[in-house]
Order: sequence, then structure tokens, then C-alpha cells
Amino acid sequence: MWKILNIIQWIIIFFIMMIGSFLSISTLFISNKISFWVSKHIWARLLCIVTGAKTKALNMDRIKNNNEYVIFCVNHQSLFDIIALYRVLSKPIYFIAKKELKKVPFIGWYIYASGMIFIDRSNSENAMKSMKKAGELIRSGKDVVTFPEGKRSTTGELNMFKRGSFIIAQGSNIKIVPVAIKGSFRVSPPKSLNLRPGKITINFGNAINPADFPSFSPEKLANHTQKKVAELLAEIQ
Repeated sequence: MWKILNIIQWIIIFFIMMIGSFLSISTLFISNKISFWVSKHIWARLLCIVTGAKTKALNMDRIKNNNEYVIFCVNHQSLFDIIALYRVLSKPIYFIAKKELKKVPFIGWYIYASGMIFIDRSNSENAMKSMKKAGELIRSGKDVVTFPEGKRSTTGELNMFKRGSFIIAQGSNIKIVPVAIKGSFRVSPPKSLNLRPGKITINFGNAINPADFPSFSPEKLANHTQKKVAELLAEIQ
């Protein structure tokens, strides 16, 4: 029964992705804010309805009155992490994505058209150039989302954070907001076509200012942020 339902859901998701990406890309010519609104209220909302996913945000007050632009460092459980973030955040966000996503129809086209950053993990020199570009993007007035684990967790457990995001933060003195997502692993597990209804909870932490830790290396700052994300995960019931 679930297999048949999942097949139907994926067919519907395909059309939502196709139409949603077209609308989001088209409205980019008007403004990024309108394009984000379309992605949030049409694309992401419909995907949640089709899968039966519900989103809940905790501690939004920690970022609500923050007028600075930041790096959101988020654990990565599922493709639905991105959808959940669109549902709960209220202003445009930009992702650092692996270059392979460029080849993904619809969503890859939207990511490229909206000016998000692709990173080539196989080439360290190109990766560092992408990180520098991310810092410039944030300084120009945009919030960036990174998944410091580098890829989705195949077990749902938190993996080690890589240092790239923290090189950006230290080099440009940009604050880091640790974010924990729980529940998306059940909705859409990695490397699986299974879809299940469920609640995705996003817990926001207090901003971390790299300037408060002048003696930290990028690796040590990454470990510190990872511990904060682990604490935020533990808070989610």
C-alpha cells in the first residue's frame, strides 16, 4: 500500500517541483523577496501537504530581532531539511550547495538562477573560492544556510562538522546561528524513495560570534558549533 501511495506522491511532487521552480525563477525578475514568498507559500507548502509533513519552529525569538546577516549552520538529515527551512524562515535564504545539484532538474535550475553558491568538493582550490564568494554574499546583505556535515546523515545521527563554513565566519567576522532539525529523516530518508507523514522540528540556537573565540582554529569553532547543534537536538522532544 505504501509503495503505491509513494509512487503517486512522487508523481505529484514532480509536477509541484516543475511548476514551483518555474514560478520561483520567473518571479526572480521582479524581486528575490517575491520569489522567496512563492517558494515558501507555494512550493514548500504543497510539498509538505503531499507528504503529510508538518513543521514546527522552536526559539524563533533568538533570530527574530537580529538585523545582522548570518550563517545558519544546520544538521542534515534529509532533502526535506531545505523545505522545512523555507517553511519557517521569513526572509530569503541562500544555500551553499554541492555542484552536482546543478544537474538536478527544476530545483538545480532555481538554485543557480537565484544566485546561490555551488561548491566543488573534489577541488580544494575551487572550494575555497566558493567559500570566499559565500562570505561576500553574506556581507552584501544575505543570510546563508550551510550543512557543515557535508552530506545527509545516513543514520539520522549527527556527523562531524567540516571546517569550510567556519573559515568564512572567521575570515569575514560573520556570526553563526546553530540550527537543529529533527524528524525530516522519517519523512524522507536519504537514498530511499520512501515518504512518510511526520513532524519536522527546527530548533534555533543563539548566535555565535567568532570574535568571542579569537584563539579558536576553524576546526575548533566547528566542534564548538557541532556541540551546540547536538544540545539543540537534545532539546527537541
